[in-house]
Amino acid sequence: MRINDSVSSFLGAVLLVTASAAAWAKDYTVDRRIVYARPSGKTCRMTLYLPEGKSDARRPGVLLLHGGAWLFGTRHQLGWYGRHFARQGYVAASINYRMMPKYPFPNCLHDCKAAVRWMRLHADAYGLDPDRIAVLGNSAGGHLSAMLATTAPEDGLEGSDNPGASSQVQAAIVLYGVADLSYYRRPRGYVRFAGITPKFMERFVGRGQGEGHDPYDDASPATYAGRRTCPTLFVHGTKDNWVPYAQSVAFCQRLRRLGVPTGLISVRHGHAFDFFHFNVRRHLFEEILRFLGDQMPSGAGVP
Repeated sequence: MRINDSVSSFLGAVLLVTASAAAWAKDYTVDRRIVYARPSGKTCRMTLYLPEGKSDARRPGVLLLHGGAWLFGTRHQLGWYGRHFARQGYVAASINYRMMPKYPFPNCLHDCKAAVRWMRLHADAYGLDPDRIAVLGNSAGGHLSAMLATTAPEDGLEGSDNPGASSQVQAAIVLYGVADLSYYRRPRGYVRFAGITPKFMERFVGRGQGEGHDPYDDASPATYAGRRTCPTLFVHGTKDNWVPYAQSVAFCQRLRRLGVPTGLISVRHGHAFDFFHFNVRRHLFEEILRFLGDQMPSGAGVP
């Protein structure tokens, strides 16, 4: 009798978990077939995470930018965020962008801006609200998220793909992204990698925007910070040995002085902590949702 009861309980638990998993799986759909741009013949791909079901209201969107030192990484890296955003009613788009060593800055930023424009140009097809598009990026993607938050067409960093729509975002989430690349001229500690890091960064920033320009400044979000910067939430580990925690602190304080709605979430971990501390990531995601809900309420338009 006890065995039968145990078996029944076990089967009941299995059925419950299976049913729950099935219901959970129907919360979103995924489209991995999209090509959003072909800059210089290079195919740039996008994965869309779409909420299941129809909605009378337009859905907010979020562009996801992966990390990897502008050198490696794929659009699948931020799949956890894509799935969870879709379950919360967001149209989430995760992209590949051009990377080093072949493509220095600003090619990667051109691709990110092209992706935002693609989202707006295809808003009707996906029930997306073109006036509520945010960006989230980690590490190198955090740097690019901050660049999207701070730059405008007059800065000359738009690129040419997908013309006819704005690349402006309404909110940005910067996960342990560098704000001032000049730090890497002479980085301290093991980040130097026997001098490799300074040489790599010199190649990444390229020649800059022209004569008289510092290429490190031209590639740094801090250079473009102003009152036009969109609301930005910084997330950084206090034990980060790759991107100094002080970078996010200083940038956050600067934006607050400019009157930009800004927040900073500090965690007691190192770089890329959200890929290792899952409970922290879940709590962090709740804070991100609150921030986006406050800064991109339904009915809000592009300023």
